[in-house]
Amino acid sequence: MTVKLGTTTIRTIAAFEHVTNVHAKDCVITENCVYFLVDSSKIGMAIGKNGSVVKELRKRLGKYVKVFGYSDNPETLIRNMIPNIKNIEMSNGIITITIPSHEKLLVIGKNGNNIKALNEIVSRHCSAKRVRVK
Repeated sequence: MTVKLGTTTIRTIAAFEHVTNVHAKDCVITENCVYFLVDSSKIGMAIGKNGSVVKELRKRLGKYVKVFGYSDNPETLIRNMIPNIKNIEMSNGIITITIPSHEKLLVIGKNGNNIKALNEIVSRHCSAKRVRVK
């Protein structure tokens, strides 16, 4: 699946790759956070010891940084982004995830930013259109 990226996204990925020496497969930018997808085997290198690389990126970009492992399998990709999922159901292009009730606010995020970014990543890399939290 081909993903078209804007100039800001390309520059952000270039900064990420310069700092981490890890290739980013995708990047989603929200008003206060940047989400990166990297190869699952390189995630430790992208985060750094005690999160040192992510802290450096946060200083450079002026936003929070979240790094997730990429997978071709939609279920694995979502589990990499939300590890405490109880159940995943896929039907008609909609992925419904069941998570513990005390973690729903964390998954959805302030003003729905986390779930919007998750939806964008899933729609770019999977055949699904969106993710629904249950």
